[in-house]
Amino acid sequence: MPRSGEGPPTARIMLVGESWSFEDERACEPFQGESGKELNRVLHEAGIMRSELYLTNLVNARAPQGNLLYSISQKKTDQDRIRREMGGDFLRDRVVSRQILEGYARLQREIEAVQPNVIVALGNSVLWALTGAWSLEKWRGSMLKTDAGRKLIPTYASWSIMSQWDKRAIMVHDLKRAREESIFPTYNNEPQWNFIVRPRFQAVIDVLDGLFQRAETLEDANTPEQLWLDFDLETRAGHIACAGVSWSTQDAICIPFMCVEDREGYWSFEEEVQIVDLLRRLLTHPKVAVRWQNGLYDAQYTWRHWHYIPNGRQDTMIAQHTAFVALPKSLAFQSSMYSPHYVYWKDDGATWHLKASEETLWAYNCQDCVRTREVGEAEARIIKQLGLEEVDAFQQRFFYPVLQAMLDGVLVDKRVQRRLDAELVRGIETRQRTLDYLLGLSLNINSSKQMCDVFYNVLQQIPIKTRAKKGVPGHLTCDDEALQLIGKREPILRPIVTLIADIRTMRVLLSTFTRAQTDADGRMRCSFNIGGNAKTEDSGQQAIAEKSAPYTYRLSSSKNAFGGGCNFQNIPSDKSKAIGKAKARGTTFSFPNMRSMYIPDPGHTFFDLDLDRADLQVVVWESEDEVLRAALQLGVDIHLLNVYGIDSQEPPPLEELVETHPKYPDHRGPRKHKREFAKVFCHATNYGGGARTVAAHTGRTVHEIDRAQRAWFAAHPGIKAWHDRTEHQIQHHHFVENRFGYRWHIFDRLDRILPEALAWVPQSTVGCLINRIWLALHDNAPDVQVLIQVHDSLAGQFPTALRTQSLQRINELALIPIPYEIPLIIPIGIKTSEISWGECA
Repeated sequence: MPRSGEGPPTARIMLVGESWSFEDERACEPFQGESGKELNRVLHEAGIMRSELYLTNLVNARAPQGNLLYSISQKKTDQDRIRREMGGDFLRDRVVSRQILEGYARLQREIEAVQPNVIVALGNSVLWALTGAWSLEKWRGSMLKTDAGRKLIPTYASWSIMSQWDKRAIMVHDLKRAREESIFPTYNNEPQWNFIVRPRFQAVIDVLDGLFQRAETLEDANTPEQLWLDFDLETRAGHIACAGVSWSTQDAICIPFMCVEDREGYWSFEEEVQIVDLLRRLLTHPKVAVRWQNGLYDAQYTWRHWHYIPNGRQDTMIAQHTAFVALPKSLAFQSSMYSPHYVYWKDDGATWHLKASEETLWAYNCQDCVRTREVGEAEARIIKQLGLEEVDAFQQRFFYPVLQAMLDGVLVDKRVQRRLDAELVRGIETRQRTLDYLLGLSLNINSSKQMCDVFYNVLQQIPIKTRAKKGVPGHLTCDDEALQLIGKREPILRPIVTLIADIRTMRVLLSTFTRAQTDADGRMRCSFNIGGNAKTEDSGQQAIAEKSAPYTYRLSSSKNAFGGGCNFQNIPSDKSKAIGKAKARGTTFSFPNMRSMYIPDPGHTFFDLDLDRADLQVVVWESEDEVLRAALQLGVDIHLLNVYGIDSQEPPPLEELVETHPKYPDHRGPRKHKREFAKVFCHATNYGGGARTVAAHTGRTVHEIDRAQRAWFAAHPGIKAWHDRTEHQIQHHHFVENRFGYRWHIFDRLDRILPEALAWVPQSTVGCLINRIWLALHDNAPDVQVLIQVHDSLAGQFPTALRTQSLQRINELALIPIPYEIPLIIPIGIKTSEISWGECA
């Protein structure tokens, strides 16, 4: 019989893990080995002494397969296996092994004997066994209770943070909360909510009118104070199901509009008109400041159905993005970090269905509002403590130009869209026939089973498997990466691999772009996300830069709130990585001009504004390299200049390396091949690529790359100094910061983060710059409409009759200095077309 846990029998905190590790089994004690040592450090950071805790596990023994989840049924087919192999039976709603049943009974006795004030459940199995809740990612940080009424806070298992280091800081936070809750046996700050659900008409009018009168009083008093209201919509089938408003952390009202009980709606027509009008007057009142979570989504609905935009002043998703760009942005996660008494609630609305009580959805709507208030108030304090008020102020202001572009949309030429669609269909059919002919069978490339059977059984290729994840073994795959590897191993199969890759690419273009849904007015609208963790698409296609830095404050894009449109940032252009990769694999597919279907409004001209070598310019200014700075300002062929640095040669006068100079061909001709190498090498080296990594991506030996890097850093010592400064910054302060004051707080391991940190600086700087240009155009050039942002470029339209004035205004407003000691102004290029985005030249 496995022994019990260890620790003081009167401990206020009981720490419950899932099962013993190998080291635990050897020592016959819980939480040993490297994960145990890390747990000690995490506890120390949370202000908890291990000696104060009672430590135990759900199973004080080794679990089969080293994973306790193997002994808990996930689906019906697991039940017979567990009963047959492990003598299992039901615990709660799942079949578990006899080992877990015995461990659960022992754990209950331990809890009764120790009577802790709070239990910390480390891992999903413990969470489920003690509370019945499933999914640690949802429930971690929640203030729960066991069946016997003991307080319980779930968090990550100590072993899991060893492989998911970015979760470590969150675990520390949860343990700090457990320490605070250990003082008393009852929870602190349990909310006493006053929610108005299923309201009568007069109750709605009284609440909204009372809030409106408070706003009027503030306006009459001419005070800078504002009335903060938290606003949230629940939607159903593209319509507004209900609207919630809160005015404190306890008080909220849910105003239903759709109602299962009455197909005509919750209100009469006259009542709904009065309510919607009063909501409009309240939420657009100059003294009302609306706080919301992901307001870009709700604003699309209020505009489409009610024809107004609330006075949004704080979007909690954007505020979280400002403060901690690398942390999740969902309201549930933010609430788990900032709400004084958090319990996961998001499934209450997500799982609502016709047979459920609608009061569940309406109460969920009210809770969204008060949680948004708690989160927003906490984030305002945090942003002030971090000194990020100016950054957050810009991000919140940026909400409106982004929303305007989303509402405007882009006009689509239906004839071009149909022509592109037909081209893609013909291309797919032609290649499918060729593929079937070469293989002698009809291959469904969407069938993973068929693909694996053809390549690994019929064609007898060496099996390629996916990587194992979280104890789940890898499986056979024929994904794009696997096919390219097969093509390299067997040149005779390259035509087949290329045909399959081409068909896949064309099907993506077909489903994602040419068949994307347009609205009734012929315009295509997408969603942009200011709080998105967009990774940039680097046209260099090389080495380290192929892994763009995350969390760069650049927008992400997706379909709109109603399921239409597409990701405008993924529409291929000549510089797109997808086209570069297709050419590299030897494709026979000629990419159609997908951007040609997007056209300007009648009487307008499309423009495409692009920053000139933006990332490179920031790298040069960060390194304070005078030679490279002068070269960029002269318009020198920078890759040709870099050849001299790599070869430790004195370059000719910089003027001779400008493409228009008569001597330029004499310098480039004999160095053409080296120039292409320098293009890849310098990009990767500037972003922290080591000799082995760069060698693997350039086909050179490690010795050659090492020599070239030493020569490169000798020619440009400022770049190495920038690397060293960044390394010192992340090791000592755990964040990097760009010249606009934006930060990436790094919660991941620091030993291998330097390349991403180096890439983050220029990419985030350029992202901040392009957003500032967009806001400047929105505020100061009303005739210029920005409709699309693609990372470091903007596209839109202006009246053709105002071409000269508009282009002049764009050029003036786009020259925003990046605040270095010597300010950096990145030049822009503007292409225009009266035909389409794709024709801009």
